[in-house]
Amino acid sequence: MTFNEALRQYRHGAFTDQDVIRCTGLSGRAYRELIKVGAVRTSTEKPGPGRVRVCDATTFKRLAVISQINQAGFSLAAAGKIAFFFPLDHLVYNIVDPRTILLETTAEIDPERGLPPRLKKPKADWFEKGKPAKADPENDWLIKIYDGRFVGCIYPEEPDGPLIYGDLRLTSQFAAWLPFHQYIGPGAAKNRLAKWQDPRRSADRIDPRFLEYKFEDHSAKKDALGLAAEAAVRSPLFETTINVSLAIRKALRRYLGLEPAIPDSIIGEAL
Repeated sequence: MTFNEALRQYRHGAFTDQDVIRCTGLSGRAYRELIKVGAVRTSTEKPGPGRVRVCDATTFKRLAVISQINQAGFSLAAAGKIAFFFPLDHLVYNIVDPRTILLETTAEIDPERGLPPRLKKPKADWFEKGKPAKADPENDWLIKIYDGRFVGCIYPEEPDGPLIYGDLRLTSQFAAWLPFHQYIGPGAAKNRLAKWQDPRRSADRIDPRFLEYKFEDHSAKKDALGLAAEAAVRSPLFETTINVSLAIRKALRRYLGLEPAIPDSIIGEAL
């Protein structure tokens, strides 16, 4: 498949199980487990024998992040919750997208190529042929996990350090420090929707039983757990860094044929 053929296919937003396995680093077993526990939302085409299960681009990108968190030693359940609650995740998913980077997305599709025109100057070099994916410190979004417990995010050019958005308990339980149960969508100021109830984003409507959502406000100056998180950020015994942007770029580059697929022999997971 040529690059343009892969890019045309990408625009359809339908990723098969095989796409997920060869591009994100999740094994088939791990992907099936995530589906079984309700951590991801998929759809099925061609009902009946030989049906093909697919997921959309948002789920595909989230799975790339889940895979890296899992490979860092966290359970699939914990990884699924950390990735789902990552603040402003849809913004980074839109930024790290070959259509956004390479194409005139508002222009008409060229009937011969089946794609909008290419930008004369791509917005980034993330999808160049023959140039391996690498970290982009000025633009990458990160997840940081301090002392194996406190989960934070770092955005590009963020002067205030990490934003702690939750903490892990009992291996896979995630307590949210941000009010995801009061997500307010654009144009819906009076409709306070939980993130998993947003009707415009089907990929976010995953099983609430899997999320086991629990919100705790630890923003008070003398809050004991908040102070513990601040101490861990200042001087962690150990910390785990997940480069969200790079994980997505690598998965997309594999999908587009710019990098080889991940061999099954090196895929591993902590269930």
